[in-house]
Amino acid sequence: MAYDNNTEYFAAAEAEDAVGVLSRKALDWFDTINTNGYISKVKECWLAYHGAYFGTDGHTISFDGEQGELVNLPVNHFRNIGQHILTMVTSTRPSFQARSTNTDYKSLVQTNLANQLLEYYMREKRLERHLKLAVEHSIVLGTGYIKMDWNATTGEIVDYNEELDTDIYEGDVEFTNLSTFDVVFDSTKESAHDGDWVICRSFKNKFDVAAKYPEQKEEIVNLKTKAEIDRHVMLGRAYDETVDIPVYEFYHKRTESMPDGRYLLYLGKDIVLMDTPMPYRRLPVYRISPADILGTPYGYTNMFDLLPLQDAINNLHSAVMTNQNAFAVQNLYVPRGADINVNSLTGGLNVIEGNPVANVAGGGMPQPLQLSASAPETFNYIAQLENSMETLSGVNSVARGNPEASLKSGNALALIQSQALEFISGLQQEYIMVIEDVGTGLIDLLKDFASVPRVAAVVGKINKTEMKEFTGADIDSVNRVMVDVGNALARTTAGKVQIADNLLQMGVIKTPEQYFSVMDSGRLETMTESTTNQLLLIRAENERLVDGSKDILSIATDAHALHLAEHQGVLADPDLRLDAELVKRTLDHIQQHITLLRETDPDLLTMMGQQPLGPVGGSPVSAENVPQTPVNAGGEEMPLQNPEAVSMAPNLEGLPEPAEPAPVVDNRPMS
Repeated sequence: MAYDNNTEYFAAAEAEDAVGVLSRKALDWFDTINTNGYISKVKECWLAYHGAYFGTDGHTISFDGEQGELVNLPVNHFRNIGQHILTMVTSTRPSFQARSTNTDYKSLVQTNLANQLLEYYMREKRLERHLKLAVEHSIVLGTGYIKMDWNATTGEIVDYNEELDTDIYEGDVEFTNLSTFDVVFDSTKESAHDGDWVICRSFKNKFDVAAKYPEQKEEIVNLKTKAEIDRHVMLGRAYDETVDIPVYEFYHKRTESMPDGRYLLYLGKDIVLMDTPMPYRRLPVYRISPADILGTPYGYTNMFDLLPLQDAINNLHSAVMTNQNAFAVQNLYVPRGADINVNSLTGGLNVIEGNPVANVAGGGMPQPLQLSASAPETFNYIAQLENSMETLSGVNSVARGNPEASLKSGNALALIQSQALEFISGLQQEYIMVIEDVGTGLIDLLKDFASVPRVAAVVGKINKTEMKEFTGADIDSVNRVMVDVGNALARTTAGKVQIADNLLQMGVIKTPEQYFSVMDSGRLETMTESTTNQLLLIRAENERLVDGSKDILSIATDAHALHLAEHQGVLADPDLRLDAELVKRTLDHIQQHITLLRETDPDLLTMMGQQPLGPVGGSPVSAENVPQTPVNAGGEEMPLQNPEAVSMAPNLEGLPEPAEPAPVVDNRPMS
């Protein structure tokens, strides 16, 4: 049955018909952006960013004109500004905060593991590099992309499938950066985020593809390679020999018309390698753009506005350089008939003869000609163009390390730089959102596909790296990833010093190692790790109290005040207070902490920053009220924590009886 566009949704058609429609849609996408000049703009930005001006690679002085008399001198402010924007957006390393549906102890432990896994993929799997490259693409080309999917044929072999006669691998997440020329959205949508599907192209070794799909080996190895493709690529046809061929993937969301979604892997209209339901929860292609062209799915960047200004700067620098090159070697004017020995002039100097003029200064002496001088207006206009580029991009002279002479105070410099950071806050917000989406998608992939145990190097206690085994079930409670990019003050050295000094004054920092940790990173995890662990312990104990567990142990080194404050929250529910056994369990456990505060060595409590409690009722210490054999909350005897306490009371035995007072004699005179 032939495919009918009027009665059948193309995404639900037979694979061959669907691929044919997708090929036409891709061609329409590129024809549209070629007709409206968008592709030309993107290519010009790519060339300018890499210094390819005047038809050369841009990193050399070239000559033009009929006799090579014109000098081409590029001065690439375009790239410098783009690099500053990239640095300001990505300089602070993002901090992941995984979120779970519930707040029970198990969920909190899983979110902690999820945070560690996200850091592992950022560090070990180089996800951070892919994120920064996507941001760089968006700054220069208007849009950047990351494709994140599950590669089932990577990692260690964990089993063997006898039915399919193939090895089973543990698999892993795979990241790929895609350019503007490798992604196609629905061009009829007013935003790229409104589309239900996406087509992406990547290049893979055709012999690897043929080995994976041997039934179509002949068709695969005969396909055109990347070097033979001259359309829809950044620089046109490449001439280096390669065996890479374009591989196309089509992803469709789960929608009302496509409840299972769809995934197509194909190499052309006639070669469909895979046709399955959508394997992922969301589209695995993540997009970032500084802004969008309103009403279209095309990205926009302020770097588009800098292109003509950069061309003008290059032309003016070239004009000055042409003048200097032609006339920088000194020329002399000599009246004709002057008694000058031409042979005495060396070093390539030129002598220009002319008719003698009566009022020539020097009475016919040779005069230098200052032909190399350029008009001051030329240099002033170059400076104005540079200022215009900084204004349009939001990257001011302070951010570029070249402040104006009038800006001398630190406050003024800080204000100007903060304005640059505020200007690019829109792109930074986009950066945060794409990291959150990628992080959430990464956790979803691990939950759905990491079915066999795998090992990751995570940051364990006291910031030491340790190997941890996990499966997707260990993070199944995590449903969202949030990102904290940190305090802007902590980005600067001065800000880190101020934070460290404030923490030192407040007593939060207690060791030189902690001080320098804050100085180096600006992050406070090392300061709060102990408290975080105590809160996790308390949450687990509260859950056990509610569940009826009696295996809850308090020890001398607990943060007793924190435990007391948090445990009382168990009984803050009026319904739970009706459970007499729960009330007793909770109060008995609270009493354990109170008893430990009284009976633990006061020196130990003081060293941990805790306040020891005095005896019951506040009575003075004596031989009678010093506990000889203390008991815990359960009535069991405990060893005396401080045996020396029994000798603290004064020994009154053996002292002599006090003498009776002498009688009082009245020696007053009689009246």
